Amino acid sequence: MSFSELIGQYEAKKRLGVPLVGQPGHAFLLIGPSGIGKKTLGREFAKGLLCSHPTENGGCGTCPNCIYMREHTHPDYRELLLASGEKNIKVADVRSKILSDVGIMAQIATRKVYLIDADGLAEEGQNALLKTLEEPPAHVVFILTVSDESKLLPTILSRTVSVRLIPNTEEEVVRALMQKDPEILPDDATLFARFSGGVIGYAMNLSQSSWLVEDWEELTNLILRMPEMTRTELLTDTYSFFEAEKEHFVDLLALMNMILDEMAITIADPKSERLHDAGKKDKMISVIRKHKLTLAKIGRSSVVLTEAAKAFQANGDFEIMVCRMLLALKKELSNG
Repeated sequence: MSFSELIGQYEAKKRLGVPLVGQPGHAFLLIGPSGIGKKTLGREFAKGLLCSHPTENGGCGTCPNCIYMREHTHPDYRELLLASGEKNIKVADVRSKILSDVGIMAQIATRKVYLIDADGLAEEGQNALLKTLEEPPAHVVFILTVSDESKLLPTILSRTVSVRLIPNTEEEVVRALMQKDPEILPDDATLFARFSGGVIGYAMNLSQSSWLVEDWEELTNLILRMPEMTRTELLTDTYSFFEAEKEHFVDLLALMNMILDEMAITIADPKSERLHDAGKKDKMISVIRKHKLTLAKIGRSSVVLTEAAKAFQANGDFEIMVCRMLLALKKELSNG
């Protein structure tokens, strides 16, 4: 695999490609949200750094160094990742797996490369690594990954070249999902991509469970039926649904906002092809016309969801909060 085979992140790949054909620095920091692909890109960058004939597009893929990297057996490449269930990488591991090894010359490549999950480095672990970052051996390159650079000491940041990964486009996420699972339904892939916020790893995790697709269907039907629902139905059956899905409550609010966005698109342009669920377009248009829904009403409905999210995060009474939300939504989405 080369940089060109990695979906998206064109600017990051361009920035990392330049040092592959020149003289790379000794420390790089890949920044971006969890699931954005920092470690995947970091491994490809490492392969290029170890490759015998690299280009700006990464490793050649055919030299012994690239083959060893592909088979996960390269003796000059090491990873230090946060173990499952652990809060931090142990300082002892920083010392034994990294610091005690950097002084040993490379075996088959011209340098040694270390990929480190800096999200797992507490202050003590960062301090243990700092001296080596300040005075790195000539044959060593560090690649650190972090979701939030504010977690790192200023002295760490000042000694690394920062490369930021940005959210992928919806089309790029859909393409990644279809590559991984050619049998995924296009509508489902679009839903996962839109909900993921451009984070491919998150979209792939979503695609492994059914709750998002099922809740999208349930909530779409709920919002379209809400103007006709009685107060009793809202406060009993509908509340019970939210209670049963309490674990995903914030996600449910995000889904409902996405549905409101689709209603806003339909109001602004009834002929738009940008809807996730085109099968419900006619029903949506019917509800909008019957209840005289406007962009202002949709906007106020979105505010209702924002207030519910704030109340939930403040640990407000769940039942009272959800019931208030449902009644306020009904008021905004009803003709009147």
